Amino acid sequence: MTAALADAAGQFVPCLNPATLSGIPLDQFLALAAGAGFPKVEVSIQQAQAFGIGRLRDLLKEMGVTVAAASGILPAGPVLPAPLLVAPDTYRACLDGLDSRLEAMAALGCTVATTVINPRSPLDTAEARTLARQRIAELAAAAEAHGVRLAVEAVSVRDGLPPDLDGPHPVVDSLPLLAELLQETKTSNAGVLVDSFHWAVAGADPSHITSLDTSAITHVQIADIPQPGPGTAGELTDAQREFPGDGALDWTAFADALTRSDYRGPVSVELFNPDLRALPAGEIARCSHHAATTCWTLPEAS
Repeated sequence: MTAALADAAGQFVPCLNPATLSGIPLDQFLALAAGAGFPKVEVSIQQAQAFGIGRLRDLLKEMGVTVAAASGILPAGPVLPAPLLVAPDTYRACLDGLDSRLEAMAALGCTVATTVINPRSPLDTAEARTLARQRIAELAAAAEAHGVRLAVEAVSVRDGLPPDLDGPHPVVDSLPLLAELLQETKTSNAGVLVDSFHWAVAGADPSHITSLDTSAITHVQIADIPQPGPGTAGELTDAQREFPGDGALDWTAFADALTRSDYRGPVSVELFNPDLRALPAGEIARCSHHAATTCWTLPEAS
């Protein structure tokens, strides 16, 4: 890695996604993140509201941690988020309490609300994309009123998807298609969530990142892909996510693409690998911080 690239990579801010430490209370998650050295975290806004926003704000201040992004602008239960293309009745139910969730994000100093667009849907492709544009515009407008920006994630994995993300018809499954959809949406308050694992599954093409409009990248999540084996990258599932730097992803190319796109924000470790989640929680947090701060450096030649 060149000196200039190393300097730029050093400006990426380590962040921890709660999915990496799934199933633990919010205060324990924050304590583990802070103890491992993370200055930023992601949270489920439903979980944050249940904990108490004032109480959480005090705890964050005490631990020296800030909230980089929050999921759950469309909630699915007490913790999990719902994707954009849920059924109409479910979507209307998800809008209940939208302002209070956005107010909670703003009160925590969180300026990014994340959401996921379905890669496939039971709806016809054109109908699904029209609906996605309408919902992105609606959510982005609501978020803007609270000083929060919407970050939309494209899912590139094809296997092992939950039913609410799947269907027979393609919608959006790559960064170029997502960028096209957002341009058609014509909202200035919706950006792209770049996930390194999905980027790799879609071909690890740096131009998928560098062709995004300047300032389009609103949030970044990171995980590695396993070392090459039978099959192709397109057959990977989220359960195969590795700690950044432990797999085959070209982190130099990824960092360079982010740098050329003027991204200098959080890079949030997000793992769903059941084997890694089975490790002691403190070890997961420490390994995640080590990965988020060292994956950008090329290994020295032996």
